[in-house]
Amino acid sequence: MIDPLVSVVMPAYNAQKYIAESIESVIEQTYANWELLIVDDGSTDNTAAIIKHYQIKDTRIQYFYQENGRQGKAKNAGINNSKGDYIAFLDADDLWLKEKLKVSVDVITAGNYSLLFTDCFVFQDDKRNISSLSKMGVGNDMYEGRESILMFLYCNRIPNLTVLIKRKVMLEAGNFMDMIVAEDYEMWLRLLKNGCIFKAISTPLSLYRVHSESITAKDRHATFEVIEIIKAFGQKNRDYTTDTINIAQDKIKYWLYNGSNRTGKKFRTLINGVYKLPLSIFFYILSFIMPISQLRKIVIRIN
Repeated sequence: MIDPLVSVVMPAYNAQKYIAESIESVIEQTYANWELLIVDDGSTDNTAAIIKHYQIKDTRIQYFYQENGRQGKAKNAGINNSKGDYIAFLDADDLWLKEKLKVSVDVITAGNYSLLFTDCFVFQDDKRNISSLSKMGVGNDMYEGRESILMFLYCNRIPNLTVLIKRKVMLEAGNFMDMIVAEDYEMWLRLLKNGCIFKAISTPLSLYRVHSESITAKDRHATFEVIEIIKAFGQKNRDYTTDTINIAQDKIKYWLYNGSNRTGKKFRTLINGVYKLPLSIFFYILSFIMPISQLRKIVIRIN
């Protein structure tokens, strides 16, 4: 029996510092039947030259260029050019362990799941000893139906770099949305609502890299994108409207009070970020956490 083809989609933007190592981690897989589709999202550094160097060495590697957009657009380009039975995702700064694809393919084919994801290690450049690394904390679970949808509305449980999904399922679901950081979260909710079955295993098979470019600026955007995703999900699926309102309210309260230590610089930074949003989103967020009378005072002050 021929091993199914896995299409690995790797978005890349100004990734010259890390992308060679990420590509090497795919080449070193014990599972050989893969294609690597690298979508250069308008890089202005040496990213393209590095990719083309590997492309010459390995015909399984393909290079695509697009004008700078967002992660969702780059992922869609990779998927639309893929030929595999399954799709996997790897950012240009993350890594896979050598058995990642082999274990993932074995599990997903044995159980005929729509999507498989696994635990992963979290590391920084100066800390590579796996025995001392922390993990994301993925358990051995299965997700399907309403209860799982509610769990995912509260929290995106899937490390994107660990995913293996049937290509047919992705094509039926449609494109990733054009978002800054939360496009995968919206997709997983969409797939669960479509009746897909997710399988999770606790074996860590990937390495998620933490560095200054991967956090900070993205965090604020993620906060508000998640709220918008939850809101849109409740509007589209009326049987979840009450749940999504409660979940959004809980998230906002947590971010404003617990996440910002109630006072101080972090709180002011978050509020400044909110003020930079379109007013419709700004007032939508505030409407969850304060009486209408107070909201009116803010409207008057801004105007």
